[in-house]
This record gives sequence, C-alpha cells and structure tokens, in this order.
Amino acid sequence: MVVVNKSDRPIRVLDVRNGRRRDLQDTYFELFIVDGRRIVNLARLISDPGPVSDEDDVVLKPGERIEVRPLSYTSSTERLPPGTYSAFILFWQNPLTLTSRCRSSEARFVVSK
Repeated sequence: MVVVNKSDRPIRVLDVRNGRRRDLQDTYFELFIVDGRRIVNLARLISDPGPVSDEDDVVLKPGERIEVRPLSYTSSTERLPPGTYSAFILFWQNPLTLTSRCRSSEARFVVSK
C-alpha cells in the first residue's frame, strides 16, 4: 500500500513501514472486501495496540509518498468463495482524530478454486 500526501501542507501519519508497529495494523488499517455492491462480512481480529507516541509518526511533505509493506490480511480472506471481488482499506491518518480516516483506491482480485 502507498500513502500519498495530496494536500498542500505537511501531514503526520503513523509509520508502519517495514513491519514497524505490527500491533497497529488491525486497528488503523481496516480492510473491506466488496462483492458486487455488498461489503463482505469478514472475521475481524481483536487487537489491543500499545500506546502511540510521536516517535510512531512520520511527516509527509506535500506530494511525498511512503510505501507500507507488508500488510497481511490472509486470515480475513482465506474463506472467501471463488469469485471476483474488490477491496479497499480505511487508513487512520492520525489515530487520535476520528475524522482523519482516508480511503484507499480499490483493488480488484479473483479467488479461484
């Protein structure tokens, strides 16, 4: 996943690059899978991430991008029946601000037998 600052000012985002703070993935990167127009009801992991501090942030300048890898949602998707789906992620830019969620672009994928 790539996070891009499309604004005209620097923004702070959680820094989960290179597997950093894996305990934050389930809380701050929520996966949604869509079948047609219906959101698939996925099993959700319950996690209790540790405290977040300023050291867990990275500042992105306008136009700057970071690549966040790897995000793994295998356990959420291994029971999908064969078919064509799309998926997106809601990403919390700032976990202390409820209105800071950003929606990723959708990715299409196929589950085969």
